[in-house]
Amino acid sequence: MMSEPAEIAHRLERLEAVHEIENLMGRYAFYHSAYRDDLIPPLFADREDLVVEMPFGTFTGPDAARRAWAPPPAKAPARDLAGEYAEHLLTTPVVEVARDGRTARAAWISPGAEAHHLGWIEGNPLRGLWYWGRYSADFIREGDAWKLWHFRLSATFITDYSASFTDTAAQLSPPPLPPVGVDGPDAPPRGQVPYSPVWDPRELALAPEPYSTFPGTPQ
Repeated sequence: MMSEPAEIAHRLERLEAVHEIENLMGRYAFYHSAYRDDLIPPLFADREDLVVEMPFGTFTGPDAARRAWAPPPAKAPARDLAGEYAEHLLTTPVVEVARDGRTARAAWISPGAEAHHLGWIEGNPLRGLWYWGRYSADFIREGDAWKLWHFRLSATFITDYSASFTDTAAQLSPPPLPPVGVDGPDAPPRGQVPYSPVWDPRELALAPEPYSTFPGTPQ
């Protein structure tokens, strides 16, 4: 059992961790909006058991973040960024730091807007879109820094800015999913909960609850 001074210091460390984790995710959002996805992989832990779950595929392993956001130039040809836009807000933050101070779980609801040249549609049109989703992530402490460990972006709906997301006929035709392979995702998308006019909102995942230690926390 901790002495009172040690207990106070431990509680302060956990409170500081919440601030650091929110800053970490904030930096991710700013990097993504500025199309500096090359700065995102260093936000992740240097671990063999990384997981990145995206609407276009699931990446696992130590290079999961690099393959998801910063593939080699040969695999990511130059794009016309004129007029491109991607901004995802991080609202309703819930950050739960484990009582042992080694890991954390967090979730955000994320309203967003994007504008893209849709190269998979004839004429490569520039379209403005609503892009709402949810982020959930596990974090782990490496030395004095918090790092992303398991990351998930679930897209709730993606639709033209002038269309109702309840109109399934108006939903944006997504680009072809990248093939599963060495330089692509390791598995198809998972953990996705897209909006449907017949879904039951009670099935949506809830925010993380307080916990003592992450199951099977590695040393």
